[in-house]
Amino acid sequence: MEVTKLSSKGQIVLPAKLRSELHLSKGDKLLIEKKNDEILLKPISSLKRLRGVDDLKRISEELKKTRKRWDEEFEER
Repeated sequence: MEVTKLSSKGQIVLPAKLRSELHLSKGDKLLIEKKNDEILLKPISSLKRLRGVDDLKRISEELKKTRKRWDEEFEER
C-alpha cells in the first residue's frame, strides 16, 4: 500500500510502480467510483490496445464488461 496526497486542485499522483504495473501513461482515462467511504479507480482500456481482439474466438469477460460500460456511458449522453 502506498500513500499519496491531494493537491489544492484536487489532483493525486499515482505511484510510478502502479502506473507501470497497470500499463498507464499520460492521457489514459480512469473510471472513478465511490463505494461507501472508499474511492475506486479503474483503468479504461484504450481502443488501440483492443485492436484485433474481435479476431479471437472467445472474448474475455473483461472486454464484455468494458463494452457494457461504454454502452452505458454513451446512452447517458
